[in-house]
Amino acid sequence: MPTVSGRLIRQLPVGVLVTNSVVALIAALVVLIAGRPDWWPAFATACGVAVVNAVLSLWIIAGAAGKSADHVVTMVMLLAGVRIGVSILGLITAVLALSLNPEATAVMICGFYAATLIVESALVHRALKAEPAPSQSLQGNQG
Repeated sequence: MPTVSGRLIRQLPVGVLVTNSVVALIAALVVLIAGRPDWWPAFATACGVAVVNAVLSLWIIAGAAGKSADHVVTMVMLLAGVRIGVSILGLITAVLALSLNPEATAVMICGFYAATLIVESALVHRALKAEPAPSQSLQGNQG
């Protein structure tokens, strides 16, 4: 069974960091352009949830280094589930405990989640597509 190189394991955290930075920039521009200062707390909460998810990403993906391709795919799927759980808990906390704007908070948290999921899936797909097929024994030509 093929293993995934450490290259993917290094690319995933960088991809998550870059993705979260781009989403944060876009969300901040939306808040500025919309002229809605009441959305800044929602923005801060969404960024906080994204940071927690990024830390979890690093922890889960680091454990996949040198493992089989199936293991890496399983870890990425597990990570997606963990991230959605953290995102939902963050949204519930922000809306119920902090009384933040539910729509703005939900859209921003979902933006971080969706963008990160797309980038991680694309990186894993590309890495697995580039992996060489397992070698097969030659059984012909026996003489």
